[in-house]
Amino acid sequence: MVESVESVGAETVPSASAAGAGSRAFQSLAIVNFRYLLGGTAASSFAMWMEQIGQGWLVAQLTNSPFQLGLVQFIRGISVFAVSPFAGSLSDRVDRRLLAGVSSMVNGLSALAVAILIVTGQVAMWHLYIVAFVGGLSSSVYMPVRQFLVFDAVKREQLPNAIALNAMVNNMARAVGPGIAGFMIGFSLSSAFFGKFVFFTVATLSLIPMRLQQSEPALRDPVLAAVRRGAAHLLAHRTLLRLTLLQAIPTLLVYPYLQLVPIMARDYLHTGPQGFGWLQTGVGIGAIIGGLAVARFADVRRKGLIMSVALVAYMSMILAFSFSRAYWLSLLFLITGGVGFVAFTAFNQTLLQLHVADEYRGRVLSLYTMSQGLNPFGSLMLGTIADRYLDTPHAIAVFVVAALVLALVSGLASRDIREL
Repeated sequence: MVESVESVGAETVPSASAAGAGSRAFQSLAIVNFRYLLGGTAASSFAMWMEQIGQGWLVAQLTNSPFQLGLVQFIRGISVFAVSPFAGSLSDRVDRRLLAGVSSMVNGLSALAVAILIVTGQVAMWHLYIVAFVGGLSSSVYMPVRQFLVFDAVKREQLPNAIALNAMVNNMARAVGPGIAGFMIGFSLSSAFFGKFVFFTVATLSLIPMRLQQSEPALRDPVLAAVRRGAAHLLAHRTLLRLTLLQAIPTLLVYPYLQLVPIMARDYLHTGPQGFGWLQTGVGIGAIIGGLAVARFADVRRKGLIMSVALVAYMSMILAFSFSRAYWLSLLFLITGGVGFVAFTAFNQTLLQLHVADEYRGRVLSLYTMSQGLNPFGSLMLGTIADRYLDTPHAIAVFVVAALVLALVSGLASRDIREL
């Protein structure tokens, strides 16, 4: 990795070596555009965790059904899956700051609508279905465009460090946000949704002072042709395809456990909304520790091997969580799993961005986001199995074991991945 950073606009950034080895973990913060972007990332992450906690507890109160918890996420995933492939072509044609701003405000306004419905006593499940669908539409644009903006802000030399810091900030919000949201909904459930609106508004405002030079797209295809060419490029490059598949495995089979944490917290660990919030925080606490390490050693060799080991470690901790009936032990498993979670996520995204051709970046990132849209499909399957066939802990365990087998075969057993 090149230690000195290029000039961004009129701004010259000092070299990382000049600032001392200890500053390496934060070297991309020397870039003003990235600081604005990172602040907005923190705000949007807080917003998403406010929604995660508030929505989960609201659905549990309205229905007491694991199936309904999964169904809400499934509806969101349908819209992500349908729109994500087109977001890449859109991000090449439109100001990416504008796209990110509009999509974040749509998410914020939908949260405001739910908060008002709760306050007026009119909220019903069909309202949450609509909000989930709208949220999926906006997120399918917001997520890949935000990742593209990281590249726009720092360019290739600082990309590994910037992605690691981005992941760390996401998980700092995860560490603090659920605990705050759990505390808030202990007094008023609507406050979590009002909080989501405020944080998405802040995320939108953070984009205004950014000054980016968005390059003209090298390929100007019609929208459908752009989607086809992006998919063909992904399928033709084995490294990109494997990285995307490795992201898809935990997205489909492991991350859905989050939707059942309200049931785990209440029925198996015997805790209330505050305890539930801290369980959601657990992975984020570990991820802060892991994120600092990844940012400090972002230019380490054998990222693919480290990524694969980290993924297996994360899944193993979630499996242990499914069998635990002691609250503090469960929290410890989630904290430990968070270290592996952020190492996998940061290195997976870094390797993808470093290996994709610039002219296909937006299209491939959109397809990568599409793979993240598998989460609600997994949530629906997991919720159905937990509701009708197995209890919640054993349903989580079955899904995680399946994911572990696939991750071992696709990651650690693949020489191509290990040598990245």
